Amino acid sequence: MNSLIWGDSGLRGGPANLALDREQRARTRSSGAPLLRFYACTPTASLGAYEDETHALRPAYCQVRDIPIVRRLSGGGALYLDPGQLCWTLTMPAAEPPLGPWLARLGEGVCRGLAAHGVSARFGAPNDIELDGRKLGSLFLGVEDGVLLAQGMLLGSLDVETMLKVLRVPKEKLTPEGFRSAAGRFAVLPPPGRDGTRRELQEMLAEALGAALGVSSRKPVPWPETASCPDAAAAKADGKEPYSAFIKTAGGVLLGHLRLDGRGRVASLQLRGNVQMRPHGLFTELEDWLQGASGEELSTRLPAFFSGRSWEMFRFTPADLLTLLHRLFERRRQAAALALPAEAVNTIMVHDPEGRHDTFSILETAEAVLVPYCAKPAWCKWRHRDGCSECGLCAVGDVYRLARERGLQVFTIRNFEHLEGTLGRLREEGVGAYLGMCCNNFFLKREYAFRTAGMPAVLLDISGSNCYELGQEELAYAGRFAAEATLHGPVVEKVMQFVPHRPGTSLPSIPRAARGRHRSPLGDEATGESGGCPDGDVRHQRP
Repeated sequence: MNSLIWGDSGLRGGPANLALDREQRARTRSSGAPLLRFYACTPTASLGAYEDETHALRPAYCQVRDIPIVRRLSGGGALYLDPGQLCWTLTMPAAEPPLGPWLARLGEGVCRGLAAHGVSARFGAPNDIELDGRKLGSLFLGVEDGVLLAQGMLLGSLDVETMLKVLRVPKEKLTPEGFRSAAGRFAVLPPPGRDGTRRELQEMLAEALGAALGVSSRKPVPWPETASCPDAAAAKADGKEPYSAFIKTAGGVLLGHLRLDGRGRVASLQLRGNVQMRPHGLFTELEDWLQGASGEELSTRLPAFFSGRSWEMFRFTPADLLTLLHRLFERRRQAAALALPAEAVNTIMVHDPEGRHDTFSILETAEAVLVPYCAKPAWCKWRHRDGCSECGLCAVGDVYRLARERGLQVFTIRNFEHLEGTLGRLREEGVGAYLGMCCNNFFLKREYAFRTAGMPAVLLDISGSNCYELGQEELAYAGRFAAEATLHGPVVEKVMQFVPHRPGTSLPSIPRAARGRHRSPLGDEATGESGGCPDGDVRHQRP
């Protein structure tokens, strides 16, 4: 292989850097030369090659702040880039490079370059560069037309507030305290000090990455100007298709959007995910391969697709894709059985750790209902307690009523530890399945807790002022979230219709005359309550 040619293209906008990445890849493809380009980027939201924009980012915030959204050529998750970061793109000829070993090889090369510069970093598989246990940078790969493209960034400074507002799933709450907490999870490079320091670091990194490739690095060269620069709109993802679903895998979250024709066959399909794979166009080829397929044909079409190709999917498998596709096709059955539109059934999440159940088989065996405390009104005295008066002032009362009529246990989940404890208790009691309500952000972040419990579940997404939208998930985990989330009443009611009544277990109804007169969240003089429902109006209270 030729020696590594490298240079610095300077500070540019996200679309311009994307154009340079494409030209760099084309140069390596035509010349066979490995190329390394350092650069800086004006504020930009950088999507992974296969990600779904609306799942990963807040496009409305980016539009208001004039932050362009680009879809980079490597996989992985979304990043917020700004001038305080040292970014780099490496391209080299490679027909079928294994992604995992190359991530480790290049990540360790970056760490050797940093060590030569006096920074003792380590590679944290699969994608992170860490310093003293904190994240200093990231590394992602993409493969297309015989070229391996690696992209990375190192933090020279950190605008944590903008980063958390750009990304759809923030790691911390959007408050001053939350920003400080999030900042503690990141490390930054030592300050430049003098003009030559940045170039010296680039030289050390170029030498180390060249060594990782098994070649020497030349002296830096001026980087040629790009011939074209696409605007940011060209890089934006397409809109969602009517039926949508996601699953979490070891390699990342896979999402799909499906439109069916009148015969129930694939009319259009989009596959997305914060994942890494090769070749670059694998999802596009699979989408084309499945055109016109029915749900019954998936189990034969998918193996046939992968058997005739050279491919690698990093930490996810064809079986994961098959599960996602089955979930997408199941949306049609959900819509028909529940008489709900696509946007409503898209809020139904199926957790099936053994891969043997569908929505309705889980509902048929459900024995418990889990309700998040944040769906109860902030003024309700039962917000942080099991129990509900069914006063009619919120959708949670309907859930308790429907569960009571079916003889189901109901739990108000007060915090994350309570969720873990409740799931453990249900498992010990031999509960076969359950129905729950939570936002999809919570499910994705805490999926391991549901998986550890080992029970299948149907989970209904919540909306409104959920803790992730407000950036207050840490408060929510601790049971101190003050705002109110919203249950989708029609979805809850129609889903509950498929949970069978259990004869002899229904709790008795409380006569209306025995209830207090309170009907206002502001209190009622007749009951003496300052808010919430009166003590005499309680159903399904657990000891």
